[in-house]
Amino acid sequence: MLYKLGCYGGGKVLRVAKDLAENNRGAIALAVYCDINVATFCGPSESTPDSLVSQALFGDGAATVIVGADPDEHAERPLFQMVSARQTILPDSSEGAIEAHLREAGTIIRLQRRGSELNYP
Repeated sequence: MLYKLGCYGGGKVLRVAKDLAENNRGAIALAVYCDINVATFCGPSESTPDSLVSQALFGDGAATVIVGADPDEHAERPLFQMVSARQTILPDSSEGAIEAHLREAGTIIRLQRRGSELNYP
């Protein structure tokens, strides 16, 4: 189980499941991903008005997928082939376009205005 990975967790879960399936003959992995932001909800305050914006942008979600290698063509019909899963750090993003801080009031997410200006290569 992996905890507190946020958006990053989806790709991480897929990589771990793919690795388990490919490196253990006959293995099938059930990958379950859930991101629950409502658990860290906190009301707006004057000191962190952008926290309410982030709570409106980032909602709850869940997904599951069965990951295997070498499918039995007589019993299984794979729909997709996972080639790779990765995350990339965007150039010039070291200032933190999105920052999350754990406080007594909950998780405070700070959004930088320049976040929308960052381009994926």
